[in-house]
Amino acid sequence: MSKDIFKDTPDLQEYFETSDGQRFYKEDLAKNHARSLEDKSVATVYRDQEIEATKETAKEIIAKIPEMDLQTAKEYLEAENSDDPRKSVVKALIKRIAELETPKD
Repeated sequence: MSKDIFKDTPDLQEYFETSDGQRFYKEDLAKNHARSLEDKSVATVYRDQEIEATKETAKEIIAKIPEMDLQTAKEYLEAENSDDPRKSVVKALIKRIAELETPKD
């Protein structure tokens, strides 16, 4: 689905978005996909609602970083760099990835 889903689909009143940003027309499909994710939440986005409202704050992401595994940290970094990167989040994720990639003696 494109970023302008409501513009592309004038009759659409809502869609369902999983924590990894995947969008679905049907809630059951979104919930099924979310089962494979660490964060299993599914947000309902309505035509008059801003998508940005569902985006995690920098503070929320930074609080999660110490517990992240390497794959999760890389996924967050990729997602952060694809949007409007927040320097504090990018810096913290790069530091965490470096910690996880450095072999422990």
